[in-house]
Amino acid sequence: MSSTHHEQIIREMFTTFTDFGSTPDKLLDFMTPDYRQFVDGCEMTLGDFLAHTHALRNTLRALKIDIQHVVCEDDKAATVHVARATRRSGKQSLIKVVAFYQFRKGRICLVDELTHLLKGSEKDQVLGALQ
Repeated sequence: MSSTHHEQIIREMFTTFTDFGSTPDKLLDFMTPDYRQFVDGCEMTLGDFLAHTHALRNTLRALKIDIQHVVCEDDKAATVHVARATRRSGKQSLIKVVAFYQFRKGRICLVDELTHLLKGSEKDQVLGALQ
């Protein structure tokens, strides 16, 4: 599978992830059943990731992802992206994310990321692993 294809998968996954009008189950098309995600050292299974998606949609009014850098090689990719989260109150936060992805058979099987709060309150730091 080409590097361009992996970048496309990441971009499409983020489009689905941030489309609060779509069902979170659509994200299953992008992940393997044994998917694992590590956010600031906290491990999530695929079920945990879906719970995380529901929690964000219940907490936020909107979420936008701006991919600043993406590098793909073989079955791996990395991004530096900024998440702009808008709470239901209207307050916004910016979180910079450095993420590593691994793919298997055209689907994401692993994400390992570190987050850094650029703007917002301290409680916004946990948005990356909110359950």
